[in-house]
Amino acid sequence: MFLGEYIHKLDSKNRIMMPSDFREDLDDSFYLTKGPEKSLIVYTEEEFQKKSAALDQLVYENKKNRAIKRLFFSSTVKVNLDKQGRILINKSLKDYAEITDQAILIGNNTTIEIWDKDIWEEYISEVEVNLSDIMDE
Repeated sequence: MFLGEYIHKLDSKNRIMMPSDFREDLDDSFYLTKGPEKSLIVYTEEEFQKKSAALDQLVYENKKNRAIKRLFFSSTVKVNLDKQGRILINKSLKDYAEITDQAILIGNNTTIEIWDKDIWEEYISEVEVNLSDIMDE
């Protein structure tokens, strides 16, 4: 289970430190892909297999379903931790998430999300203002 928030700087080679609490629950390799609201999502092998199986259930003849599968699988990369516990965020994913200098890594139960720190702060301030409305829905 992934919990908490961690702020880390992106280095000049687009590598970011994976928090040690998260590293404990990650295998040797895992998956990084585009997420909603300009975030990136880290899937463990197990969660990636679940997501893949769910997407495989979509009817291929449906244009929207084809687009969803294409976007998901074409933007997903398999990543490994280096000896210092960092992962490489490729240029395409970095640009999508608009990550500049600092990023925030958040635990979201079975996945990890990576956000540009400023975008996350803007997003969370909007959500917190409407928290009771969101919870009521």
